[in-house]
Amino acid sequence: MFLSQIWYVNLMSMNGLKFIVLCLVLAGGQTGTVKEEAAEEDASSVRTFHIGNSLTDTVDGWLAPLAESAGRMLDFHRFTIPGAPTDWLWTHPDSGFGDSKYKEAFVALAPIDHLFTQPFAGHSRSIENEAEHSGKFYGLCRSKSSNVRLWLYQQWPSKKYNESWSKGIYSLGSNIVYWKHKITLSADESIVDGGWAGWQLKKAEPPKSWQEAAANHTRYFEILREEMQRRFPHPGKIVLIVPGGQALIALKERIEAGKVPGMANFFAEIFADDVHLTAKGRYLISLVHYACIYRESPEGKVSLQKAGLSAEQAGIFQQIAWQTARDYKWSGITMSSRLN
Repeated sequence: MFLSQIWYVNLMSMNGLKFIVLCLVLAGGQTGTVKEEAAEEDASSVRTFHIGNSLTDTVDGWLAPLAESAGRMLDFHRFTIPGAPTDWLWTHPDSGFGDSKYKEAFVALAPIDHLFTQPFAGHSRSIENEAEHSGKFYGLCRSKSSNVRLWLYQQWPSKKYNESWSKGIYSLGSNIVYWKHKITLSADESIVDGGWAGWQLKKAEPPKSWQEAAANHTRYFEILREEMQRRFPHPGKIVLIVPGGQALIALKERIEAGKVPGMANFFAEIFADDVHLTAKGRYLISLVHYACIYRESPEGKVSLQKAGLSAEQAGIFQQIAWQTARDYKWSGITMSSRLN
């Protein structure tokens, strides 16, 4: 690979030393002790790559400054296309925003520490489809970053919660024998023939609240996580989930209980439209990412950023983010002894 082939990469987020090393490596030169010094410098830094749509953009411009305010170095990269599911992203490189030439980016940016994909409810992709295409991104990234961690970034329902995941209807795939042996159904679930959509897991009753719809989203992500783990059983690299929707449930309940001073209406404060978030909501989701990546509480460590929150409100948001991540099994925090 020639140096001229990688100019598209967002090198502004890389410090000077890393850029020098990258240039030398790609030009075919010998780096000697410079490379060793770069490795030592990078020991406390984290590089992330986020793949999704505008809901992934929720943390763009937020996560890295948040980490930096806590004295952490986070090199943030993304490839997003508004409204796109994962299969569309895979088949449309060099479009959208960020490091869209992802194949070249995975080479130029290696090693990447954390890879995030964002399954999107808007297109109701099956578990089979999502596992295939999130898996393709993971496999490609892992070919150059063997120690990369895969995260499934859990989104949340729209205010209307009228899409299939919110209703507890999840397309599984075409192989009914396989899925009947792989999923343990709860008492209110069954597997039904969804016609063109393939076999579906369906809950008996529709959600009665936004919180129930968000919990239904969690169920989709946990089924997907299990399938991803079966396909990629790498020792010490458990596939994990960023519990974004669950943090929003906790915040909604706290606001409606009158336990967030100065806030009374969850949707007015947190939602900018039917599904995208305000600065306050983006702050919360970025805090959840911080807690997952660093496996520590952001409480008292991070700044208020540009969220428009009082110090007291920000403290509550930080507490909710940490409690949500800490208490959720698949964030990996409570299983840290099994993670490397």
